[in-house]
Amino acid sequence: MIPPPAASLKGSAQRAEPPSADAAGGGMNRLRHGVALVQEGSLYALLLFLPFSKAALEVAFGGLLITWLVMRLDPKTRAQTLWRKPQLQPLLWAAAVFLSICALSTLVSTDLTLSLRGLTRKWLEYVVLFAIVTDVASQPGVAQRSLQVLVASACVVVFEGVTQERYGNGFFRDYRLDFFRRMTGPYENPIDLATYLMVIIPPLIVYMFLRHGAARWRVGALALAVILCFARASSLGAWMGLGIGLMVMGWEKTALRRYAVRTLVMAIVLGGAFLVGSGRVRSALSLSDIGKQDRLAMWQSAFRMIGDRPVLGQGVNTFMANYLEYWVGGERSPRYAHNCYLQMGAETGLVGLWVFLSFLWSVVGLWWSAVRQRLDGSTGVLLLGLMAGLVAFLIQAAVDTNFYSLRQAFLFWTFAGIATGLAAGHGPQPSPSSALRASERPLRSLGEAGYGRLGQSA
Repeated sequence: MIPPPAASLKGSAQRAEPPSADAAGGGMNRLRHGVALVQEGSLYALLLFLPFSKAALEVAFGGLLITWLVMRLDPKTRAQTLWRKPQLQPLLWAAAVFLSICALSTLVSTDLTLSLRGLTRKWLEYVVLFAIVTDVASQPGVAQRSLQVLVASACVVVFEGVTQERYGNGFFRDYRLDFFRRMTGPYENPIDLATYLMVIIPPLIVYMFLRHGAARWRVGALALAVILCFARASSLGAWMGLGIGLMVMGWEKTALRRYAVRTLVMAIVLGGAFLVGSGRVRSALSLSDIGKQDRLAMWQSAFRMIGDRPVLGQGVNTFMANYLEYWVGGERSPRYAHNCYLQMGAETGLVGLWVFLSFLWSVVGLWWSAVRQRLDGSTGVLLLGLMAGLVAFLIQAAVDTNFYSLRQAFLFWTFAGIATGLAAGHGPQPSPSSALRASERPLRSLGEAGYGRLGQSA
């Protein structure tokens, strides 16, 4: 056998190199695709388990954070982030300044350990979650599939509430109705349940609006069940927030307006019926009710804290630790302010409160501008529903602890990230019907094919 010439061997080796390089490149692409799938799946897991498990939230956040860091370290995907866009720079700066104010407040904190824990385990985590979800939600179809997962989660929450109402204990969490026989569902108290349902009702209404035929009736039945559970939670602050959120959704002259009005009327009628049936109408409307008097006392304590340290406050995450020192009445035990904005002012001073409100003003303005520009497409309609729920959250935060409860805070920052990803995303916007058809592909790669079927038309 005659050996081939050396030149032939060299040429064969050279020809063999490209397949090897291609194989390596293909392997990296598969790895990047896997990272993206894990990241997207982490978002869906967070949305699915949000009402049920604090531990699941932390695990899902870990998945989002690790995959996001991998993408930022990879030269091929490093630049694939919305936060390079000029329109998001004001939000980025506002978030950075707010975290800086929180850090400064720790230097004058009445409890350094509590402040450092609040800075790193709460506000920094929330801002990072918001930034990551914004990037994830900007990818095609993610917001629509997130809505389908939300529908699945809402079904489980309704089932938990119905079993609690029927048998006295929830099926999954085994919680009972509260002292006043109000529904709590998978939460420890009815106000947290009302907050969750308040935020998801407007997106559910939008999802129903975009469906056709039997699918619209199925989503409509779910929305009705959610509204019934919302009414059974009997939270006046949540009713007020939902009312204003639905007014925002009905502000533009679209077909959504009549859905928003009908939902608002239904919530008022059902809520009023439950109040009458439970004999709580007088206490709900009376300013001398013990719950309202407690809130007034907590607000007075917050004002006293702000007056004592108006610039940088008492230190982030120290309100409860300082409450008894500034106590003026009501229950004599460590309490939240039950007004997130007053508590923000007490903990980070008027400077921190102003920066935080500026951030909220900027992000809501971004959503509203995007809604006005894209109202004829599915993006604008979905964004309008998300914005309505988030505005409701911001309204209720003035009379409750929304930003200082883990699951409620995750609810806001996750939805805010999805809304911001929709608002700042680029590219041509498909029609509502085509966008939803594209989003209804099964999620087999993420093990969530069942949720995709919930969104299919009959």
